[in-house]
Amino acid sequence: MNEIEALIILVAAAAVLVRLADLVSIPYPIVLVLAGLGIGFLPGGPEIELEPEVIFLIFLPPLLQAAGYYSSPQELRAQRGPLGWLVLGLPLATMTTVGAVGQAVIPGIGWGEGLLLGAIVSPNDPVSAIATFERVGITERVRVLVEGETMINDAPSLVAYKMALTAVVAGTLSVGEASLDLLIAVVGGIAIGLAIAWGAIHAMRRLDDVPLAVLISLLTAYVSFALAEQIEASGVLAVVSAGLYLGWYGHDALDAETRLSAQAFWEALVFALNAILFILLGLQAPDLLERVGEQLDVGQIVGYGLLVSTVVIAVRLVWQFIPPVLARAVPAFGGLNTGDDWRERLLVGWNGMRGAVSLAAALSLPLTLDDGGGFPERDLILYLTVAVILVTLIGQGLTLPPLIKALGLSHTRAWAPDEAVARLAAAQAALDRLDEIEVEREDVPDEVVERLRDVYRARFARCVAEMRGEAGGHPLEDPAGALRELRRDLITTERAALLELRDDGRLKPDVLRRIQRELDLDDARYAN
Repeated sequence: MNEIEALIILVAAAAVLVRLADLVSIPYPIVLVLAGLGIGFLPGGPEIELEPEVIFLIFLPPLLQAAGYYSSPQELRAQRGPLGWLVLGLPLATMTTVGAVGQAVIPGIGWGEGLLLGAIVSPNDPVSAIATFERVGITERVRVLVEGETMINDAPSLVAYKMALTAVVAGTLSVGEASLDLLIAVVGGIAIGLAIAWGAIHAMRRLDDVPLAVLISLLTAYVSFALAEQIEASGVLAVVSAGLYLGWYGHDALDAETRLSAQAFWEALVFALNAILFILLGLQAPDLLERVGEQLDVGQIVGYGLLVSTVVIAVRLVWQFIPPVLARAVPAFGGLNTGDDWRERLLVGWNGMRGAVSLAAALSLPLTLDDGGGFPERDLILYLTVAVILVTLIGQGLTLPPLIKALGLSHTRAWAPDEAVARLAAAQAALDRLDEIEVEREDVPDEVVERLRDVYRARFARCVAEMRGEAGGHPLEDPAGALRELRRDLITTERAALLELRDDGRLKPDVLRRIQRELDLDDARYAN
């Protein structure tokens, strides 16, 4: 079995395992990692070796652009103080602390390798936290902070990673040159990402071709990354910037059909890439343990892995409680608080699972240095990265739901307050427009206007109920809910009739697909 066939089988297995994770209420990355470990230890299991540069080029651009796309610049700006503390300060603190501990305790790890390891394990993974929040629910501020941090902290962490990697590979690091390189990386990366995304938006506005528009959205990620890296700017910042721009302006550039298709495509792509990386994580462990075991005994292997993991977790937890301490002397530090009380700060601190980005960064370490020698302690750095991912992903991931409940921070309201306000404003705007249509359009039957008015009045009433904190769900007399239920029932009946015509040979497959597509779009519209 070659590597491509093995990857296809692993992705198929991942689909089954994700369903299993849903059944047992465990974030799916944990199940995928454990499955990868199990497969890796099986005799004759698949051996997949990917070229280091392929990891960064193939996996990271789509994952980072998707993260940027789903981030909100307004939310990020509103929480810029706490997010800056988490996104800029915490990776630096993690990098330096891990580097200091690593070079002091672990044989073979110098300052360069230690800082590189610290940069690799700095970014936390959004997949597990978001999966847990969707199942358990969480207060709005904690959700915004954790999701906002995980969406954008990859960029500064990976910029630091690139600088540390350059120092290790080249053997020297000039502070002046490093500062200039950092400036070029940041400014150049952001500029290229915004420019490519601007061009993509203008191209998609002029297209009436759904597959081509979706392809352009994907190419934006790869072109931004490759072009930025070509001029030695930050490909990471380029892709994240492109994602933010597409997320903000894409709604005007794409019609409803293209947005639905693009969303489905990107959800499948991000899932597949994450699934492959998490399973690859499990598969790497047996070979890594064997290679590292040639240098260290079992106690050292376990101990060093737990040591680095403990440092990473401790730094993150301590970091949450520094602003309120400093605020006693300098009140301005109060604006950096990552929670309204100790419970929220503790929860933000415990949301530090590492995952796909750290693994991709570790796997992309080169095999040789500029002088032709082997990369120092590459296997050990990769092992320690895997250890941190396993400890945080499994340990913190499994304990996060009970911790949320124990702290009393679970939140099950169907809509957040801002969502209820937005839906209320949209419903009111529609009702106002219906009043205008009733006067302006004599060709519109009165019963149509009244039916639509009932629908929007029901939406308005539900928004008001949600804002008051009353029980969610549609009231029994809600005509909108009844209309949706009946319409979807009728769509199911239409589909059955079409399939019967096809089976009898009275309907061509291409005609069936065309009508089916219209029904599917209608069904999606009535799904929520």
